Amino acid sequence: MKSNTDRRAKQKFDRNTLCLDCYRPRAQCLCEKVIALDTRLKVVILQHPQEQLKVLNSARLAHLVLKNSRILVGLSWANFKKVAGLQENPSEWGVLYLKPEEGDQGSRVAPLTVFNRRKLPIEDTSFLRGIIALDGSWKQAKALWWRNAWLLKLNRITLNPDHASLRPQVKSEGLSTIEAIAFVLDNLGETKDTGAALNKYYGELIIDAPSF
Repeated sequence: MKSNTDRRAKQKFDRNTLCLDCYRPRAQCLCEKVIALDTRLKVVILQHPQEQLKVLNSARLAHLVLKNSRILVGLSWANFKKVAGLQENPSEWGVLYLKPEEGDQGSRVAPLTVFNRRKLPIEDTSFLRGIIALDGSWKQAKALWWRNAWLLKLNRITLNPDHASLRPQVKSEGLSTIEAIAFVLDNLGETKDTGAALNKYYGELIIDAPSF
């Protein structure tokens, strides 16, 4: 299901020149280059409106690759079920958190840690049914976080990657949206082929970006 913001944006586009799925000129469409993959976990991407038409739209690319995903463009949504579906329970979902956790004396903790609402680490994460990622700059992601108080009902997923993003980030531990999703799926039991595919397509997008 597309958000109202998403639909209004599409109406402004020239349907003869722009693909309405990947938001690129039809001659540079990504859709036929991507093989969509299944995942056990559902993935929902909340995208800040200012990110929607960027050349390196990694959130849109992630959505094309992941069959079990949806992308919603906007600033706020009424509640969790509006985003994830009426049948979903927030206690069975996690949100990619903006701040990584630090271990003792500043040492890094595990590559990925899931915390419950009481901020206690969870060892067995097999109960998770889905994840939510916020797409935007750090400032934009913070705006999405604070405008959607229902996110506090979800488990928090902190990322502590041991590798840098394929593109420079504001913070050293930062990853693009598609890289963060790939990292989380890798560490929550999805097949490694999924994360590898997401990173592969993103790398190809970066290489081809100057021609767009």
